[in-house]
Amino acid sequence: MNIEDLERQQLELSKKLILEDTKPIENIRLVAGIDTTYTDIWTNPTVAISSIVVLDIENNFKEVEIVFAEKEIDFPYIPTFLAYRELPSILEAYKKLKTKPDAFLVDGMGILHPRKMGIASHFGVITGEISVGIGKSKLVGNFEMPENKPFSYKPIFVNKGKRGYILRVKKNTNPIFVSPGNKISVDSSLQLALKCIGRYKLPEPIRLAHNHLQEYRRKILKEG
Repeated sequence: MNIEDLERQQLELSKKLILEDTKPIENIRLVAGIDTTYTDIWTNPTVAISSIVVLDIENNFKEVEIVFAEKEIDFPYIPTFLAYRELPSILEAYKKLKTKPDAFLVDGMGILHPRKMGIASHFGVITGEISVGIGKSKLVGNFEMPENKPFSYKPIFVNKGKRGYILRVKKNTNPIFVSPGNKISVDSSLQLALKCIGRYKLPEPIRLAHNHLQEYRRKILKEG
């Protein structure tokens, strides 16, 4: 499948997006964080490893469940097509979940994407889950930088439409990019991200998914 075909597929998937709240924020308690890494980024094919960590955000971010999955992939890294590289292992991990999270935070973009189909949106549409994208760097959009103080944020616009927020969680730290993936509104995506902030700049579900993933990867490489 060539790039033009993938773009058309993304545009078709974007027609299925639900960008309104399907569950009140106050009823979202179990939040899963999703992150993906690789055994070797310089080889193709390589093995993608995904982790999903489910937290009870109303109980001091208590860990409820952790799952991992590995999948050999041969899709290269191409900007705006990350889902085609990482979703196979993410979906394998998703199948292992015994818990039913209320929402998922995905390391990557939601609708802050040229075709509104970042990896968080792609995951949300395919699974039917509530999802939010948490990005670490700009992909698209116009915005003012938030003030250099905790919990300051500014809206991000694409073609005059509000697609997400740039959020600075702590003073003197780089901001993060928050956007709805699926089944949640732009403003509620920001509210959910804020509810998931602990002591660090990343929402706890994403941060802990990343930390567990690095430990798991080291174990795999050590066992060889």
